[in-house]
Amino acid sequence: MSRRAGGRGVYDDGVRPGEIVLEHASRAFSVKADRGRTLKEMLIGRARAGGPAPVQALRDVSLRIEPGETVGMVGRNGAGKSSTLRVLAGIVPLNRGRVACGGQVVAQLELGAGFGRDFSGRENIFLNGALHGLVKEQIEERLDAIVAFSELGDFIDAPVATYSSGMFLRLGFSIAAHLDADVLLIDEVLAVGDEAFQRKCEARIAEQIAGGATLVLVSHDPALIERTCERVIVLDGGEKIFDGPVGEGMPFYHRLMGTADPVQSS
Repeated sequence: MSRRAGGRGVYDDGVRPGEIVLEHASRAFSVKADRGRTLKEMLIGRARAGGPAPVQALRDVSLRIEPGETVGMVGRNGAGKSSTLRVLAGIVPLNRGRVACGGQVVAQLELGAGFGRDFSGRENIFLNGALHGLVKEQIEERLDAIVAFSELGDFIDAPVATYSSGMFLRLGFSIAAHLDADVLLIDEVLAVGDEAFQRKCEARIAEQIAGGATLVLVSHDPALIERTCERVIVLDGGEKIFDGPVGEGMPFYHRLMGTADPVQSS
């Protein structure tokens, strides 16, 4: 992941603020199945040979996203969408290839990720703010706005271990919405919110985009992709099979999934 090198918008891997580069990216994951071990194997520490082959999550994927672009990423389950976002966020390393994201990357990839479950919502605001490089004074300046956006009320001082999935979304997105992001990575988390809060999140994302942020959004909601994004990338089996305008990409995706309108596809 990129790091700012000085105060003039120059980054140490050559990418601009908000720019995303993925070059010939490949990533495989081992699948470990516990088939049981004999007493002899446990005593001498010898594992059985064989086992499931690694799952290839990404296969030689290359893409370039310009600063300020809004990109939806779609595909069937297991296509490699979430793996791609985790690579972009710096959570998962590549086996082969190059990844670079320019500037401050803010990722909403999993509900409750990065939260201390024994801490209150308020304490987690300070924790997450610090993880994104904010000092205490900067977090305090944004605290009231984050709490108000979350609509959690008195639950803001309850341990997050008591939160529902919807409350995790409210807290996590409220924090992300008040960070200075060059790149926003969002993976399906909006799906757990109620409709009113989803619309509120979409409006805030639109404000961040208007301010110059780059967006990469993974969602199974075609309408959300069409409302939010100008470009769509379709992944299948870890490979990029379409990259272009959303008006062309979503019909392509529907045909892939067998959900195309017969009248439109004829």
